[in-house]
Amino acid sequence: MSPSLSTLVPIAVSSAILVAGVVDDLRSRKFHNWLFLTCAAIAVIAVVVMNGPAGMLMGLLGFAAGFALLTPLVLMRVIGAGDMKLLAAFGIVAGWEAVLTVSIAALLWGAVFGLVRTMLRGEIKTLASNMFSIAVLKERQGLTLQTMPFTVAILMGWLTHLVITGVL
Repeated sequence: MSPSLSTLVPIAVSSAILVAGVVDDLRSRKFHNWLFLTCAAIAVIAVVVMNGPAGMLMGLLGFAAGFALLTPLVLMRVIGAGDMKLLAAFGIVAGWEAVLTVSIAALLWGAVFGLVRTMLRGEIKTLASNMFSIAVLKERQGLTLQTMPFTVAILMGWLTHLVITGVL
């Protein structure tokens, strides 16, 4: 049985939002506010067209979930605010349940990407030293920290969600 239009449109719009975020992040190392506003507007339009104004309650829950789940990580400077805004725009059309599973999967993907990157750069000793400083000494100053485009991990989290839910 092929998926219905009411299933395909949210998946397509959600995927497009995340791909736009990844492209912007890879090009500029940030998710621009103009793109956030554009993605959020497209998500709102998709929700209203597919579900009417009543569908916006679920959209608002998804939006809030995107902010709520990633705000602590932004405040700890683990991820950037753009990643949080991308997940919030995505949440408008994908819903809070998808935001939850995508967030968890994205954190796992981000950890895998970070570990692989560290190993490829031969920086395992630095990683171990950093982990010791943070976990035991509760100290972050003077550490050699890596940055990476977390939007890629979010997109991989979405693909993981689609596999888990049987869409892919």
